[in-house]
Amino acid sequence: MSIAPDSELPNSEQPDSELQDSLLPDSQQPESLPGFDGIELLRWPEQDLARRSLRRAGIPRLLVLSGSGTPPKDLGFDEDWIRTPYLLDDLHARVHRLAKSLTEQSSTELWLDAQRVLHRGNRTVVLTAFEAVVAAALLKRPGEIVTRSALEHSLWSDQPAPGPRAVDAVVYRLRGHCRGLGITITTVRGEGFVLRTAPSHRDDQLREQLS
Repeated sequence: MSIAPDSELPNSEQPDSELQDSLLPDSQQPESLPGFDGIELLRWPEQDLARRSLRRAGIPRLLVLSGSGTPPKDLGFDEDWIRTPYLLDDLHARVHRLAKSLTEQSSTELWLDAQRVLHRGNRTVVLTAFEAVVAAALLKRPGEIVTRSALEHSLWSDQPAPGPRAVDAVVYRLRGHCRGLGITITTVRGEGFVLRTAPSHRDDQLREQLS
């Protein structure tokens, strides 16, 4: 699994240092702000391609909305948004809140009980039988690719899968449940799926910002 480097993204989709410069006084550039070493600042919706690439890489994001724009409906557990114009104190607060949330989520155990209830801290989600099978397989190998064939075998060990995209349908539903627990399930094209329970990038930086 890989993410396209910034040089392969269209100029309009690059994480936007010019955006940062235009929003803050020269004496208070993002380099001096807590969180900007580990949280990317992006225009929304103009930089949706960059947002999706950074999401696949597990890099937290702060989305900047202009005018009457609305935040994305699929806002991830590892991102937040702020509307322009904004005060510098508000930007600090959003960055700190996101960093704190990510740190708390990365230190909370995730587990699945015998009643098909997925737990993380005091948050729970009840899964269907098929979703629980897939969740259990992914939880055994967090951060690693679990192949499509392995999931098919877990779900339909004594018969063929009902269709070529049957696993994808189960993962799609499970992904929706997991979003509220601070979990992402990423599709690795041609291989399988990866479950991530915390930001995969720069955890130490996020913790340092809160210390």
